Amino acid sequence: MIRVNEKRLSAKYNRRIFLASLPAVSMLVSLLAVVLLFVAGQNDRGRELPQEMYRTIFYVAYAACAYGFVVCLIGSVTEEILLRAHREHTYIHISGSVMVVSQHTRTVFRDGKWIHYKKMWVIKLADVTNVECIRNHLTITAEARYFNEDACWLGYSETDDGISFDRKWYDANGGKTVKSVEVTDFYTYGDRIARHIAHCADKTRERDIRRERFRAEMLEIAKGVKHPNKLKDRYKPKKKRYR
Repeated sequence: MIRVNEKRLSAKYNRRIFLASLPAVSMLVSLLAVVLLFVAGQNDRGRELPQEMYRTIFYVAYAACAYGFVVCLIGSVTEEILLRAHREHTYIHISGSVMVVSQHTRTVFRDGKWIHYKKMWVIKLADVTNVECIRNHLTITAEARYFNEDACWLGYSETDDGISFDRKWYDANGGKTVKSVEVTDFYTYGDRIARHIAHCADKTRERDIRRERFRAEMLEIAKGVKHPNKLKDRYKPKKKRYR
């Protein structure tokens, strides 16, 4: 199973926190520039700053620091919740002849608990025709079943040749059919992952061809075998006579 790159995700959320805290930083820098210019001007004239100016500087600085603290606190808590959700629900899983691509989309707080939603594609590897990584997106050209549901509803277990949903209804129903899959590259090496998927798809097709060839050969052998003992008569129950 290929898991998400948490460092890349963390850097993305840290940039958002920095952008959200820019107003506080701008306020402090602007306030510092005004104070320096005003103090320099007053010192040249031999005057002191008025009390109202000190109060204004204190309130503006206090508001900027409080705003920055609240933004960083809320951003850090939100980042931890989203990282945990991505850690659990964003992955690429190849099981037998089936590939599952899952991507966390959003998290909401409802009924006293956090509820995670995700997109999930179920793809038969034999149907994959092209895989490529362009910039920050991984594109897989193949027919797939697409789901966008509560993550708890899309639980599944591995089988010998694929997956089986915990809610059996989803095995044959639910979702919609799409022709391609495009997900954000939250992984470490997108190009290497694309080559690995293409390699698994080729191996799956080769295995299917060998199976079909072997099955056809076994059928031909079964048709050509002669049964000198006449199996039908041999296994026919003997008739019993009663006087």
